Amino acid sequence: MKTAIKAMKRYSYILMLLLSGLLSCEKQPPVDPHMVNQVFMGEVNGVPFKTGMTVWNGAIVSKTFCENDVVALALARKIEEDEYQIVYLNFFHAKPGNYTLTDSTVSHCKNTLCTLDSISAHARFTTYPGDDASMNSYRLLEGPWNYFKVLYYDADKNEIQGQFAAKFVRINKHQWAEAAVDTITYTNSKFIVSNIYVQEVFTEPR
Repeated sequence: MKTAIKAMKRYSYILMLLLSGLLSCEKQPPVDPHMVNQVFMGEVNGVPFKTGMTVWNGAIVSKTFCENDVVALALARKIEEDEYQIVYLNFFHAKPGNYTLTDSTVSHCKNTLCTLDSISAHARFTTYPGDDASMNSYRLLEGPWNYFKVLYYDADKNEIQGQFAAKFVRINKHQWAEAAVDTITYTNSKFIVSNIYVQEVFTEPR
């Protein structure tokens, strides 16, 4: 009797292994290519923060604008359950180096997009990354306190790392978001963004 029970347990164990193997071989649901992984940290008005999220359209790389890849970032910082601040940085060359931050209403550039000398930047509070429910908007206050540096870019892994500092002033007179104070200053800020969404590249005319 004991031998039969041991045999049954052994066969049950083998059956469980086989079932788990079959389940793991099932086709997994496709991952939304627009979902981008972000780790974002630093200080805001002297207060340290660190946030890690997966957000929709958090970064886009274009391979059609210029010879080099150019990237647009939307770095999200969670304030409360339904309140986020997003820093937008559009567009910049992905290769490592130092870049100048410029207010998006000015958009300094040399000749064309492919010879950028600056990165257009602005910020806003929203109810959720990707939503259109914007609460407060900010413009970049240009000055020597701003900087932006790309530390690393891997086109195969669609990953970029960098650091920056930036000062923003609120455009809206009314403070809709609770954390939307008059001036917001990012210092010692670092980011790691992976699984960047790559815009479709057309190789043949349509």
